[in-house]
Amino acid sequence: MKCWTYDTRYGPFEIVPLDGSYHIMHEGEALAAYPTPEEAAKALAEGHSPWPPFGNPRDLGIPADLKQWHCRLLA
Repeated sequence: MKCWTYDTRYGPFEIVPLDGSYHIMHEGEALAAYPTPEEAAKALAEGHSPWPPFGNPRDLGIPADLKQWHCRLLA
């Protein structure tokens, strides 16, 4: 399995597989779950997911394209 990380000035955001969905995580908090990692990245980048109480996701430059995220294999 894979997870994806994108660093921002508010710390890293992750997309992590869990229980058959892909969860957007920030500082250990699950913000939302999506059926695919691509949908999770797009929702976060476009500001359509629940968001921590700071900033606008569009201002953070989070890309919708997972190719621009750091991908790693989970053990």
